[in-house]
Amino acid sequence: LQLVDLAGSERVAKTGASGTTLGEALHINRSLHFLELVITRLHERLSAKAGKAGRGGGKDTHVPYRNSMLTSVLRDSLGGNCK
Repeated sequence: LQLVDLAGSERVAKTGASGTTLGEALHINRSLHFLELVITRLHERLSAKAGKAGRGGGKDTHVPYRNSMLTSVLRDSLGGNCK
């Protein structure tokens, strides 16, 4: 079981963040974007294996785990390789 604290993910313009807080918010939002991308690609891979119309016509879909530290750390949990 892995818990991830994603507190601080907010719209920068709405909060008026600046300086260090702005940098942290940008990193969190970027990590969330890459997490969404990984989950989408995993779904596409699963759909292609099930015979549905997936991206690439059923070819193996690349899952970009290495785009962020968050997705790298959660790789085994997200990809179904947990033991």
